[in-house]
Amino acid sequence: MSFKVCKKRRYVIPVAVTFMMVFCLGACRGIELENKTEQVVEYTEAQAMILVANERNRYENRYSERIWDIKVGNEDAGFDILTVQNVKQYMENLMQLCMLAEERGITVTSSERDRLRYVIDDYMNGLTAEDLAYIGCERTDVQKLYTDYFTACKLIKSITSQVDSEISDSEAKVIKIEQIGTSDRKKALAILKRIKIDGANFSSMASRYNELDTTEETLLKSGDNEGLIERTAFSLEEGEISNILAVGDMYYIIKCVDGYAEEETEERKDMLEKAMNNKAVEEILLPYQQEHKIQFVEHFWSELSFSDDGGSTVENFFDVYNSYDL
Repeated sequence: MSFKVCKKRRYVIPVAVTFMMVFCLGACRGIELENKTEQVVEYTEAQAMILVANERNRYENRYSERIWDIKVGNEDAGFDILTVQNVKQYMENLMQLCMLAEERGITVTSSERDRLRYVIDDYMNGLTAEDLAYIGCERTDVQKLYTDYFTACKLIKSITSQVDSEISDSEAKVIKIEQIGTSDRKKALAILKRIKIDGANFSSMASRYNELDTTEETLLKSGDNEGLIERTAFSLEEGEISNILAVGDMYYIIKCVDGYAEEETEERKDMLEKAMNNKAVEEILLPYQQEHKIQFVEHFWSELSFSDDGGSTVENFFDVYNSYDL
């Protein structure tokens, strides 16, 4: 299950949070869990089916109907059962996020509701008669889910906006090297002489004499780079070749072939920023979710059917939301 929450990368609800913690307009009830009662109004079957249909069609369109024949887990449950369970867990977590948002005074303003109407209209207009027959939802169901989804995103934004997660290029730096390793020191000296004095091509010498499994390596700048090879590599200028580096029983010669791998550095910077934001979110959400546990108990969860001969194909619930700058 891979629900995406919030379009902008700095405000993403971490998948680890939503699923590690496990993320019917009927009468409000109290659910007793560890001596604590939470009063919740569960999502309706139609609201649940919006996400069930989304995931069902997403998986089926990519992997065909045979995906539902796969058995998973110790109980040998079907992948369809697992998908429903994940939707349930996600919606429980979504409700917890909305509860925390309410406690923090985070609400949806009238102007934000106006913008959400475009999202709702877009999604509703894209539903076919087959989709509507399979899901059984009305506009109010879609409105409820998108409003809660927006509220959860707004909560995450409020948390991460207080985090200084800017990572510099030097902190995220990624370089690429070529290396030659041999267990014979005399051979290493001879190789180094051929390269540095005689002008032999480094790559050619590596292909002939390298005893390592690979010649090319990508290295990440990190405070943990205490190894001699890493320290030396990051001290080299692009194109520069090291002297012999003795590490254990091996002798290395390395060459910096790319002193700043731009694409890889940007990807790593993005990953590090997300990790910092996710940590800040977890520090707030984990204690709250432990304190305010909820569990949906409506019977329809065990009765949701994946069989659909009507031709429903909708799988764009999150894509529609992400197409708008909210």
